[in-house]
Amino acid sequence: MTINLALEFITRRMRELGYSDNYSIQLRHFILPAKSKQKIHAQNQLFVLIEPPETIFVKSDTGVFDVTTDNINELQYEHKGEIRIRNYSAITQHARFIQVIPNENETCP
Repeated sequence: MTINLALEFITRRMRELGYSDNYSIQLRHFILPAKSKQKIHAQNQLFVLIEPPETIFVKSDTGVFDVTTDNINELQYEHKGEIRIRNYSAITQHARFIQVIPNENETCP
């Protein structure tokens, strides 16, 4: 997913969730050493994966992104809850996300 598509997606998705324009975004760029794993806790936030390399695996409470497997039928770019990232490669890889943070004083219907 490109950055421009992700930004358009986020606008529509946050409206669907009832937040309208009451959120902020932050670019998150994770550097993953060779064969490493990382966890992110994003209980009330969305993380949208952008332009992922083919050698990373992302799994969260809402889906999986892994182009190396053939046992899933859909790759997810939107992640929420506990997010686990793994670098399958023998070299350092980069995982970039747009983090969407709903304003705390606004509630979702």
